Amino acid sequence: MAGAECELERLLANHCAPVFCHRKTANLVAARRELMDALPEVLADSKISWVQLCGCRKYCHILFYDRERLERYLQREGHQSFLKEHGYAGRTMEEQLSLLAERYESYQKHGNPFPHEIGLFLEYPLADIEGFIEHQGKDALESGYWKVYGDVEQARAAFRLYDELKMALTTMLAAGFSFRECCAAQTVA
Repeated sequence: MAGAECELERLLANHCAPVFCHRKTANLVAARRELMDALPEVLADSKISWVQLCGCRKYCHILFYDRERLERYLQREGHQSFLKEHGYAGRTMEEQLSLLAERYESYQKHGNPFPHEIGLFLEYPLADIEGFIEHQGKDALESGYWKVYGDVEQARAAFRLYDELKMALTTMLAAGFSFRECCAAQTVA
């Protein structure tokens, strides 16, 4: 297997295991630009989609997402209200992702306000997103994959699951299993 494919698979196992095992809607990854050419091969036969949110000469910030799961998550009543407040109402999934990419790149390159709505796309609990905004990222009850302002036990359970999936995928990859085999084994588990 090509070096770029191996590197990309290790990166995805470390940072996107819950997404590729269909236990989380999306994850954001900063990847070296050279790895972009390996994406079609690594994602072949996968139900995972991706969109580049921002890029420079050396790195790309890529959102990997489970489209079906993301669409269901964003359709929840409270989530729709939050998205409407942030200018996403009445848009298709592609339009929403395009707007998110525009805002994220504007933040990264021009210092414009951070698009906190990205937390919803990443399946962070709405209470935690709103708490983060209200407390300006301070005074969290717990911190892990995100800062927790709501249900700490629910967040801890998610953090444990994500850690277990990451460990399983990275261990299986190191043992010589293909990335597809690793993800399939954990999706069934």
